[in-house]
Amino acid sequence: MNIAFHTGKTAMIAQAQALNVYGNNIANINTYGYQTLRPDFADTLYSVQRATEPEWQTGHGAYVQKTDLMFEESSFYFTDMMTDFAPAGEGFFAVQDRYGDVNYTRDGAFNMTQAETGEWYLVSGSGEYVLDYDMNRIVVPFNEDGTLPDYTELEKLVGVFTFDNPYGLEPLGTNRYTATERSGEATADRGMTKLQGALVTSNVDLATQMVKLIETQRAYQISSRVVTTSDEFTRIANNLR
Repeated sequence: MNIAFHTGKTAMIAQAQALNVYGNNIANINTYGYQTLRPDFADTLYSVQRATEPEWQTGHGAYVQKTDLMFEESSFYFTDMMTDFAPAGEGFFAVQDRYGDVNYTRDGAFNMTQAETGEWYLVSGSGEYVLDYDMNRIVVPFNEDGTLPDYTELEKLVGVFTFDNPYGLEPLGTNRYTATERSGEATADRGMTKLQGALVTSNVDLATQMVKLIETQRAYQISSRVVTTSDEFTRIANNLR
């Protein structure tokens, strides 16, 4: 009965973590460049109940061992803003924060900001510098008379990068990812098409996420009943005379 109690408890913890993942996916359905996360479950340790019967094993519940990034195809939202960009494949833009760290994003809603030197730089929505193929900050190319930027030249400057295993990237929040040993280093992909005046929408399938949310909620409820039933049986056993 104690095993059933702890099995139900571990299952409740795992299902609660999965609810957080699915809820986060639904919350980001309108976040540009967002990639769906999927919880990956695994069963826990098994114990032998009787030394004389080694084949009689009992499991101890489940846990979420990791969350996977899903790169199903996204669609494009055309904005007609010439500082917006969308990678056509599994590409990422490189951005550099104020500490000099380089991260990667699929959110190409960029802006321009002027530095103290008077030059204009292409930056992300949160103010990070957008980098070119050589990992240099992009200076916005204005026309010779100082009027509107040459957006044709700007499109050529924005770098697109790929990874050997994009599923190994680590999410950081704010639509940012960092490279890991599993993902490999970023590689500049000059041949990948990028759309100017467009953004990549999230690849969240609302119907699928709602189904998963309901399934997980029901599993959580059933697991809580296992805990309640086990506790009730323990109480009855303790009251036996």
